[in-house]
Amino acid sequence: MTGKPAPRLAERLDGKGPLFTQLKRALARQILRGGLAVGERLPGEEQIAAHYGVSRQTAHKAIGMLAREGFLVRRRKAGTFVAAQRQGGFVLPIPDIGEVVAGWGGLYEHRILRRETVANGRNGTHWPDVAAEAPLLSVECLHLGDGVPLQLERRWINLDAVPDAAEEDFRDVPPGRWLSQHVPWSTAQHIARAVAASAEVAEKLNIDRGTACLVVERRTMHLGMPVTLVYLTAVGERFVLSGTSEPAIVAELNREDAA
Repeated sequence: MTGKPAPRLAERLDGKGPLFTQLKRALARQILRGGLAVGERLPGEEQIAAHYGVSRQTAHKAIGMLAREGFLVRRRKAGTFVAAQRQGGFVLPIPDIGEVVAGWGGLYEHRILRRETVANGRNGTHWPDVAAEAPLLSVECLHLGDGVPLQLERRWINLDAVPDAAEEDFRDVPPGRWLSQHVPWSTAQHIARAVAASAEVAEKLNIDRGTACLVVERRTMHLGMPVTLVYLTAVGERFVLSGTSEPAIVAELNREDAA
């Protein structure tokens, strides 16, 4: 038995921008237009790199980006497959607060209020997805725009999944941005709720106790391993969540088709 043949890679690179973004667009086009069907297994990274005349590192980066955006699913030892129901799911947009502030022309800064290594299950630390006594990095970070507190971040990072975080002080790059730049993830779960600010939170956000705030809980995993659990508390009148479930690559291809 020879098995099912690998799909034909029909798209060529368009010559616009870095090679990894060109390759990402080429593969995304085939997925969105049905050239690569749901559940279909992609050729290996070496085959893809050879077909498009790029390095394996470039192929790995492009495929990783598509996996993080939900177009592809990586299965250990089995390969990479086109994801099912990519466009049918609900996505709660969680923008980078620094990018939000920059978007309205403000000056962004962050302050690390607390950073310590803790054992899960001790001293009030309870992350149900992680084994008891597992080492966690606990970080509390305040995000500001033009000197005004906008968001309080309380985060746990699973050091078994992200050992490099143990050496990172997050002074130059805030925790969420650092993780997005260094750690892959395959699943993210979001829960949003409205709360009244406690005395402790009110003091850190410089608001009155009881002020309406939005809390977003985000759990991120990669191939079944918990990566990070974060609670983002934003002042209701200072922060708004908005967006669509359309990834940037889809918007880009839609603009190309309309041109």
